[in-house]
Amino acid sequence: MKINDAAEIRRVQAGRTAGSPRTREAGAPAADRVSTESLARLEAAAATARTGAAQDRAVRLEAIEAAVKQGTFRPDPQRIAQRILEDAELTAQLRAMLER
Repeated sequence: MKINDAAEIRRVQAGRTAGSPRTREAGAPAADRVSTESLARLEAAAATARTGAAQDRAVRLEAIEAAVKQGTFRPDPQRIAQRILEDAELTAQLRAMLER
């Protein structure tokens, strides 16, 4: 939106200050207030989950590395094939959604 005249801005501001008072139910939060508390909690939870996932992955990779070095690592071909198919299905579904 392009504003060519500052009078448009003054008209909007005047309408906000001189307009009818807002009505809301008792106990309802103010509509023009923003709380970042819930966002901060979500970000902290996501950071904790990322850290936990990274640690779990590192432990799994170390176990696989040790098994490979010992010659005891035996990958499951059925599980690998299933994951390849699931990945291909997901990719196809995402492409179909994007083409709509």
